[in-house]
Amino acid sequence: MKIIDISGFGHSGKGVIVDLFKEFEDFYVSDHNFEFNLLRIQDGLLDLKASLIDNWSPIRSDASIKRFENLIRRIGPKASFSNFESLFYSNGMNYDYFFNNKFSQISEEYINSLIDYRYVGEWPYSSINQSPFDQLFSRIRNNFGLKNDRKERVNVSSAKDFTKITKNYLEKLFLEFSNKSCKNIVINNAFEPFNPEASIQLFNNAKSIVVKRDPRDIYCSTINTLTHKTFIPSYDNNDYHKDLKKDFLNTKNIENFILRQKIYFEKINNKSEQNVLRLNFEDIVLDYENQLQIIYDFLKIDGSSHINKNKFFKPELSANNIGLWKHNNQSNEIKLISKELKDYLYHH
Repeated sequence: MKIIDISGFGHSGKGVIVDLFKEFEDFYVSDHNFEFNLLRIQDGLLDLKASLIDNWSPIRSDASIKRFENLIRRIGPKASFSNFESLFYSNGMNYDYFFNNKFSQISEEYINSLIDYRYVGEWPYSSINQSPFDQLFSRIRNNFGLKNDRKERVNVSSAKDFTKITKNYLEKLFLEFSNKSCKNIVINNAFEPFNPEASIQLFNNAKSIVVKRDPRDIYCSTINTLTHKTFIPSYDNNDYHKDLKKDFLNTKNIENFILRQKIYFEKINNKSEQNVLRLNFEDIVLDYENQLQIIYDFLKIDGSSHINKNKFFKPELSANNIGLWKHNNQSNEIKLISKELKDYLYHH
């Protein structure tokens, strides 16, 4: 099984690659609106690795395991009255639904496999996470000389097989995610574009494709002052997504938008990335055949598997989304982007 993650910097056009892979035989492509966040989200697998491997200590390892347990509790179950606790904890990501109702179970088994042993005892470090009410209650008990039992479960983990265990965990998860007969699984935004290799190392076989786009067009794609008709995919053509993109990209404030783009591009890991392919959205559309061959070579697949060519990704439609900045009435903003982000513009 090969995991192929498609990512970008927000409205960078990665959706065309997702659509492209729908045209291939032996590829399972996840829904555009489902993002596998388990690695990059706070308290997720990358944070767990940082505490168990990169900078181990008994305090950090225990705390990180507890935070990961809480994350699974929040993103696994779907809120329902039949599971009353889920009404308080489920955050709506509903991973159990996407992973054949086995996400929580498989994740719990994974957590247990990381722990060498547990014991119950006093562990003062967890008090920092007490709610304000519990903190006040503890203080009152202490002031009145009442016993304040702080015993709790403590996890002890050497994590000596962390990478192997995590690879097996993710393999097991994705067997429940897809059509088991497909050798390639395409997912969205699982590996962050800044340093995808950090996530790739936690899989048995994974690749990352990162899509870049001219920041002038990224900006124009979310505003309402264009004098040019654009192509908007059906999955993205609703008011909620439009408002979300504006907030996420900071296009309501041109200075913040420019600063965001600078920070994101500056944080890209420029080291050699054997399993990462970085493409320009514009090249994928305007230089379609050559870019296809680059993708074939990167994934080591034969073009003969591209059995439904042009059925989902239509370069002629996506071409309408290139050079949007030329049709924008807010010329001062475009001039400012061109000046401040000159190193990241697309030149054809």
